Amino acid sequence: MRKTSSLSNLGAAKVIPVQGDLRNPEGLEKAVMDADVIFHVAGVVSALSREDFFAANAEGTKNLLLAVKKSGRKLHRFIYVSSLAAAGPSTAERAGLEVDECRPVSDYGASKLGGEREVLAFKNEIPVCIVRPPAVYGPRDKGVMTFFQAVNKGILPVLGMQNPDPRRYSFVHVDDLVQAIVLAGLKPEMKSGEVFYASGDGYYSWEEAMQLIAKGLHKKTLRVRLPIPVMKGVAAVCSGLSKVTGKVMPLSLDKIKEIEAVAWSCSNEKAKKELGFTPYWSLERGFEQTAKWYKENGWL
Repeated sequence: MRKTSSLSNLGAAKVIPVQGDLRNPEGLEKAVMDADVIFHVAGVVSALSREDFFAANAEGTKNLLLAVKKSGRKLHRFIYVSSLAAAGPSTAERAGLEVDECRPVSDYGASKLGGEREVLAFKNEIPVCIVRPPAVYGPRDKGVMTFFQAVNKGILPVLGMQNPDPRRYSFVHVDDLVQAIVLAGLKPEMKSGEVFYASGDGYYSWEEAMQLIAKGLHKKTLRVRLPIPVMKGVAAVCSGLSKVTGKVMPLSLDKIKEIEAVAWSCSNEKAKKELGFTPYWSLERGFEQTAKWYKENGWL
């Protein structure tokens, strides 16, 4: 953990905190010293530059793997939590499969794919596995919360001007994602280098997802369309401000590349078949539970 990291969310969990930095290989050796399974969940999701993304998500992953190798520890498995962004967009007609060619469209996605390649480079020395989630939501999440906040104010944000909306998305509740990660880490036998999508069931248009948020919040909303050209203009301003201020903005020209894509969907069939993965949360019930948590904890 960082020196500034909070332990508040760990509750009564039995942990031994170890200070370190993915960019410093020496500080990682203590963390991996007695490990049987390593779940590598750390990563940078927003940054000022492509170099910053790669420093954490690719080089940082390599440093952790080198620490494992140097320790001489015989791991049961090393789990790298990647992202659907590493694979790139799917199509409106078919959800992405693990065997599809990876074509990331953003610097973030490219850096997560860089991390995957570092992991696979060690697959003959360390038993490794990659888990790719799509958009993650649930209690404590601050990313998707932005849309809960908008809907809570009576605004239903709809991407683009097409009607009906051709875009399709996959989502995963944080509980289900954890289930998939643990299953991947503890499976008795598995070929090194396997990749799994960890996704909830079903594929949704953006408007369908926003409607389910509204249902979970019990809110009546006014549909507000967000034209992509307008969002690009806002993103350009945000990117400019980031360069001037040195602060990461919520929207950027790099992020727009992901927003423009026609589909971000993936199939969970391989994870179901080979890991025994069984998503518990439907998107409707998951959004309702998340909305309740946000309200009860004063986030909305």
